[in-house]
Amino acid sequence: MEELNAAVKYIPAIVLGLLPIMNPLSTIPLFLALTKHMPEKAKDHQARMACFYAFAILSAFLFLGNAIISLFGISLAGIRVAGGLIILVLAFRMLFTGETDASTVDESPDQIKRATLDFSFSPLAMPSLAGPGSIAVVMGYGSQIPADNNVIGHAIVVVGVAITVMIAYVALFFSSWIARALGEHGIEAVTKVMGFLLACVAVQFIASGVREFVVSFGS
Repeated sequence: MEELNAAVKYIPAIVLGLLPIMNPLSTIPLFLALTKHMPEKAKDHQARMACFYAFAILSAFLFLGNAIISLFGISLAGIRVAGGLIILVLAFRMLFTGETDASTVDESPDQIKRATLDFSFSPLAMPSLAGPGSIAVVMGYGSQIPADNNVIGHAIVVVGVAITVMIAYVALFFSSWIARALGEHGIEAVTKVMGFLLACVAVQFIASGVREFVVSFGS
């Protein structure tokens, strides 16, 4: 029981590490553009399915992480450093340009007309909510799970992902109100703050990986 209680304390850290890179606020303009002609019930369905798909994608990469590592012969330290570098690049882009994965998705009228009315999987779930940065964060946390605590460790990360996705759903559900309240500049400011938090997470991943490399070379 004490071991479980200690593990549960990591859930807020996982949420705080994943939420800045997922950044649901940056998905709001895309969500509003894609669903502006839909009734409220259809908008809610799109938001729910997008978050469900995002949770499924991130969970799949969490559980397949070890298989990928074994298949390509990649060390856990390598996963942490590579994931940290990817996250750091995205964090710098958020800090200096105010852009995220969602900003690079084509949302032109022609693209919207060619697409079907179901935008939940693409582009809302992937690459907007569950983009390369989010996947890198989840795989980074997965690489830190101790071998003797595999089940509890994966369960803790899954719970953290679920809580983050629920926050994303709330943001999409109230997207119209949030967009009006914050405005374009407000969303950009929040994105930059999250970019700073994300840079801190990335540095922690890189430092952890480098430390493991040094220990392995010294042994």
